[in-house]
Amino acid sequence: MSTYNFKTTPYDHQASALEESWSAKYYALFMEMGTGKSKVAIDTVGKLYCDNKILAALIIAPKGVYDNWYKKELPIHLGVEYHAVRWTPSTSKKFKKELDTILVPNEDKQLRIFVMNVEALSSKRGAQAAYTFLMKNPGNIMIVDESTTIKNRQAQRTKNMPIIGEYLPAVRSHDLPWICMANAVF
Repeated sequence: MSTYNFKTTPYDHQASALEESWSAKYYALFMEMGTGKSKVAIDTVGKLYCDNKILAALIIAPKGVYDNWYKKELPIHLGVEYHAVRWTPSTSKKFKKELDTILVPNEDKQLRIFVMNVEALSSKRGAQAAYTFLMKNPGNIMIVDESTTIKNRQAQRTKNMPIIGEYLPAVRSHDLPWICMANAVF
């Protein structure tokens, strides 16, 4: 176990899920809504970072949820210092400058997090931003929240996921490229 210090104490079921998931190559969290899938994923990122397995995380979530990751979930639960950038479709100089902060060499080894909405992957610009983030930040993990939103094989965002995902194993020192999250159906 690493020296990761939880910012918020996990419930027993969350601690069990973390113990099972953090070292798995692929892992899906099929848990009921409101049971803390986001916390488990965030603690996985924190633990892998503290164990020097990753330096970056790409979080992909639906448009109505990705702001929650950036503004609420990460600040509440992540027990390490990090630098996060939230995707915006803006082409403004301000956003480009902010995006560039996570695309330059990571000299200080601070955890970098790029939070994107899954709909952005439907565009060439959004898919390119995700791909470039992973390419420029070797040692990374991708978390897909509400992964059922990429199930339509005909959708452009679904077609772009394997292209983005191709870069994960090639640049990682740890073999944990994906955590998918979906509400459990019982």
